Amino acid sequence: MTAAANESSTKFASIDIGSHTIRLLIAELEQNTHIVPLRVERTITRLARDFHNSQELSPASMESSITALETYQELLEDYGVGSVACGATGVFRRAANSADFLERVRKALGLNIAILSEDSEAALSAKGILSVLPDSENWKLLFDLGGSSTEFLLVNPQRSKPVWSESIFLGAATISARYLDEDPPKIESVKLAVKSIEDQIDQVLSEMNTAIKEAALDLDDLLLVGTAGTATTLASMFLSAEEYQPQHINGLVLDERWLSDTAQRLTELTIAQRQGIPGLERGREDIILGGALVVLEILRATKKQQFTVTDAGLLEGLLLDLIEKERGMPQVLSSPLTWLQPEE
Repeated sequence: MTAAANESSTKFASIDIGSHTIRLLIAELEQNTHIVPLRVERTITRLARDFHNSQELSPASMESSITALETYQELLEDYGVGSVACGATGVFRRAANSADFLERVRKALGLNIAILSEDSEAALSAKGILSVLPDSENWKLLFDLGGSSTEFLLVNPQRSKPVWSESIFLGAATISARYLDEDPPKIESVKLAVKSIEDQIDQVLSEMNTAIKEAALDLDDLLLVGTAGTATTLASMFLSAEEYQPQHINGLVLDERWLSDTAQRLTELTIAQRQGIPGLERGREDIILGGALVVLEILRATKKQQFTVTDAGLLEGLLLDLIEKERGMPQVLSSPLTWLQPEE
């Protein structure tokens, strides 16, 4: 997961290689307690394109992903990064050619990328999410909705790992490719998508309800928190943001009524028409409906009327974990490190 460490450097980085997007975070550690983000980059490469047909990473997307990683490698050198953690998720656990792609990256760029297990991804995502939320002592139900998979996590922030977690092969890109490929989608196709999402979520949340009962909790007591591309894009659309700013996303609450109205609107628009929606990142216009339908079904299954959005997740968790291990800090979900904005 990590490149060779330079113990004298205070610059660290993390790279999250997902099914739809590759992201980079470069930051500096100050006084061994605060992290200042220096650079954040994201590139849509669609590694899971047509995965449901081929069961492999898309060849064209692998090339664009390597190009993106070459750019990231140059940034790592420019900033003098001493250590970097690289994690691959979702579709990499299933694709027949994952190892070939990661070996190409290693030989070309010297980046050692780990395919994260479901448990590792869950713990790192939880660490990242909790690092930007207030009131970290309360139990939370987190969901990390990516391009090809969704991770559910029941967390007590004072513990070293989630109390319960589960990953399902259900994401914004995969549900869109399988059911919503017409432009605009047919009503019958949307209904099929909703039924598929409902079946998968109901199955995994029945296991979650058992874990909640064993912890002597009630579902009403849990704060529902969502992260990753779909959740943050929906938040940006809610704000009609001309420019994406994480500080405005973290802690934003979206309710079921707005989300339902937005999903309905998306079903009526072509992909080209969706490009005109303020806050909708270019490159997500064809998968945002699939992601919104997944979020709606999560709200239904958990009997929640709203959820809290965070920009932070796996990318931040990878960075926090890297620094904590190199500095010998406690390995708990609620990190002792805190984030600072550069202007502070």
